[in-house]
Amino acid sequence: MIHSWNVELWRRLHAGPGVSTGAVLLTGPKGVGKRAFARALAQGMLCVNRRAGGEGCGVCMSCRLTAAGGHPDFRVLEPLVDEANAEFDGVSSSPKREGGSVLVGQVRALSDFLVLASQLGGAKVVLIQPADRLHPSAAGALLKTLEEPPSRTLFILVADAVQRIPATIRSRCFRLDFSLPPRKTALDWLATEGVAQADVVLAQSGFAPLSAVELGRGEFVNRRRMLSNLLLSPSVNAAELAAAVDAGELRMLCELLQRWCYDLLSLRLARRVRYNPDYAEKLRWIADNADVHRLQSLIRELGTAAGALEHPLNPRLVIEQLAIQYTRMVSRQQA
Repeated sequence: MIHSWNVELWRRLHAGPGVSTGAVLLTGPKGVGKRAFARALAQGMLCVNRRAGGEGCGVCMSCRLTAAGGHPDFRVLEPLVDEANAEFDGVSSSPKREGGSVLVGQVRALSDFLVLASQLGGAKVVLIQPADRLHPSAAGALLKTLEEPPSRTLFILVADAVQRIPATIRSRCFRLDFSLPPRKTALDWLATEGVAQADVVLAQSGFAPLSAVELGRGEFVNRRRMLSNLLLSPSVNAAELAAAVDAGELRMLCELLQRWCYDLLSLRLARRVRYNPDYAEKLRWIADNADVHRLQSLIRELGTAAGALEHPLNPRLVIEQLAIQYTRMVSRQQA
């Protein structure tokens, strides 16, 4: 599936002779359709009746095998569940988890796949997602392969944070940069997906439509409303705020507070909000009365917490610390 806002990128990639071998790097914000684009690209490469625009036909055996995840000439490398006790079969990784890495053993396990001829007589495709999760040793092993790429083989790398990929690998890829779609385009698409409060979840997702769908279909909207009401309360205290957040919700709290504090600072400096338009007036009052130095300190604290979200040593302690920082920042209002 190629989302409407990515059609022009698809056309650019397939202009002229199009892509056939080597490596393609798909990079840009999370939630804009890079993975769907990568799957469509892989299906098109493997299809025996590929259409003129590069899309797979969707009905041939190769397309059906690709859709089912069983194509013998297609490999997917993703972060492992347990890096310490990693086991994989060379076809694909174990189920992934956020924060894992693509390990060197996974890359080396491609050796037989790369040297043997295609089982169905066409191209071979290796999809690595997210490629910014390559372990340094895995990146080194991949670089050796890309320096002498096998014939009739395409590597597709998908990355949200391209700066984490070594420059030596990036330089050997044809790079496609994805961007956020126009707000109206995203809202129209969310309407077709049946997402409630689309304007709110779109803003909260950083205007990435696919991320907005995830937020809109979970408990995020209700949890955000509850926590936002607490954050707006002039009598909120750190213990009450921390108690309202489960240890497993550290990521949600951290991201919500980052957007909240961004809007507070934006209101202070530019008199506008980006992520919380439905709370604009109430946020303006907090921004006018907040302690700016403590707001900046909280923003730094949130940056530190965000950097450790993958492996938090003590989520409950981090939640309590953030709650204390926030209540100190708004304490001037209470005074």
